[in-house]
Amino acid sequence: MKILVTSHGGLCEGILESYEMLAGSTKGITALSLRSDDTGEFKQELSDWIDQQQDEPLLILCDIHGGTPYNESYRAFLKNGDRVRIVTGLNLPMLLETGLALPQGLDISKMVALALKAGREAVSAAERVAATDDVIDF
Repeated sequence: MKILVTSHGGLCEGILESYEMLAGSTKGITALSLRSDDTGEFKQELSDWIDQQQDEPLLILCDIHGGTPYNESYRAFLKNGDRVRIVTGLNLPMLLETGLALPQGLDISKMVALALKAGREAVSAAERVAATDDVIDF
């Protein structure tokens, strides 16, 4: 299985760089960005990348639903059946969990579930805690 991280601009490269800072380099993860001056290159690069993976399962993590990276990935999903799956709402915990799970050889459905769970659980808001005697002085 391979993971492709896609986004508008350099987000996907930045999030992959952050992943590697925390987890080290993991074979099987690639970033592909849509640049502001794109005139069709993204579509062709995505298609070429998917073709190069032959019959290997592919998990594509996209920044937002409905954007060009998602839409072109969705076309690949429709064309390649069960081999290609897409999860949107890209965040670093999502990539960390799925990237670290790559060596385990999970099937594509379990990887999708893992991405969704990690991505959702990582979103929260800071809240004040009740005052105690053990206040940390910053």
